[in-house]
This record gives sequence, C-alpha cells and structure tokens, in this order.
Amino acid sequence: MLTNFDIERICKKLDLPIVGVFSKNELYNIPRKIGSYYINLMDDDKVDGEGNNGSHWVFAKIYSDADREESDSEDDKPRLVHALYFDAFGFGMPKSVSDFLKPFKPVYCNNREIQNINSTECGWYCIVCDYILEEWQDGEVIVVHFYQVTCFLILQILVLINLSGVERSLIFID
Repeated sequence: MLTNFDIERICKKLDLPIVGVFSKNELYNIPRKIGSYYINLMDDDKVDGEGNNGSHWVFAKIYSDADREESDSEDDKPRLVHALYFDAFGFGMPKSVSDFLKPFKPVYCNNREIQNINSTECGWYCIVCDYILEEWQDGEVIVVHFYQVTCFLILQILVLINLSGVERSLIFID
C-alpha cells in the first residue's frame, strides 16, 4: 500500500492539484479549497500494532466548472463548485468525508467495485482517478471508461515517474 509520502511525491511528479493527504478524522480541521484530497480511512490517532500504517485510501476532489479547460462560463457568472468522491471498493462515504463535502451537494460518487477487496492498490486507483480527471476533463468519458483504462494508466504513470516493482457507475448523494 502506498504511504502518504508516496502519494505526495507521485502527485507532485504528475503535477496533480493535491491539497493534501489526510486521515479521515483530520477533515474536520482543514479548510475546504479547490483541489485533490487523498484520504485514509484510518483515523490518525489509531494504532494497528506497528504504528499507524493506514487502512484504505479514497479520493475526493473539489472543483469549479470555471477552472475546467472546456468551461464556457463568463466572468460575470458565479463559479459553480462541485465535489466528487471515489472509492475503488465502491463503498459509500464515511460520515467525516460526507460532512466535509456537504457544502457541495450533490456529491458525485462511484458505486462499483473495481479493486479486489484483498488487494492493496487503493492509492494507485486514487492517483489514476485524479490523473484522468485532470488530463481528460470529460466526466462522461471518465465514468464510462474508467475501469477499462485504469490498469493501463497505472503502468503509464509508473513509467512516467520512473518507479518500478511496485459502464457507467455514478450515483448522486443529496
């Protein structure tokens, strides 16, 4: 499983708009701003026997239509700010994440499992989701093709950052 340091380093190399890497309980203490949030579902004060190694990475993104390349918004129109939540297991948001994203409802969420429950690649799936959102900027294409391109993009990202060894499913939360 990727560490918070790995995620920060990879996001920096890929020039992704990372706000930070947080444990879910830390979300109550941070300001909301546009960008990418990598969230570990283990609270930062929990210890699993060998220190806090984390449990599972999920991803949240706060974005504005005005910041998208294909945006046709005019300067005099108010900026619409949205949020999305991604979990490679397809589970719903924990309460702390839901509370954090509440001002941006509806929040777009995936509900399809694309990661085996016994695997540890959740951090990679989150990075690929962020990368796709930044590079393609077409939500419809992303939702339809995410599963098909994920493994290919993980390999491309590994090459890009010089590391080695290592259908539509969208719901609205009101």
